[in-house]
Amino acid sequence: MTRARFAPLALSTVALATALLLSGCTSAAPAADPTPTGNAVSPTPTEALPGPTPDTSPTTGGAVTCDSMIVSDTLAEFKSKGWTAKQTPFTFETQPPSAPIDGGLICTWANYSVASGNLIEFGWAPISTADAETVAAQLEKEGWRREPADSGFYITQDPSRVITVDDKGYGMTYQFGDGWVAVSDTKQNLLLMPVTAG
Repeated sequence: MTRARFAPLALSTVALATALLLSGCTSAAPAADPTPTGNAVSPTPTEALPGPTPDTSPTTGGAVTCDSMIVSDTLAEFKSKGWTAKQTPFTFETQPPSAPIDGGLICTWANYSVASGNLIEFGWAPISTADAETVAAQLEKEGWRREPADSGFYITQDPSRVITVDDKGYGMTYQFGDGWVAVSDTKQNLLLMPVTAG
């Protein structure tokens, strides 16, 4: 089941998004206005997809973490607003969901001290070219759309099934690069991940 996302935004979240846009001038990636979203409990993985098991992040040379997954300005802004990350294994939103990928991680950022549906999700995992094509083909079969990227390609959610979108109408999007895949709630939010800048 696709993760649920809720469109309403609290005023504090709008202020956060504005601050992130303004602070992006010194980011390693182009500035983007993150789209806070709601997120239900991640589905339990039930089917394995083949994949490699590297345990390093191309952005840090070490194990990927929620902090290293996003650009430093965004991380600082999240922390200044009291946002923290809850991490879960990286799985693809195939039906049924894929098995977790070793070395991958999904981080859901929010201010968990208050009752709010405002969440932003980022994920990264290592993946081989062959496995990337396998999972991309499965997602396309289920209605996701493929688009070229400067390096690699995007697989983005069917617009008719999207609840939360960025200013160009994109919802949840995977970006596949050379040996890795990144994901966020919207295509625009991928710009807040240093790995997507290369």
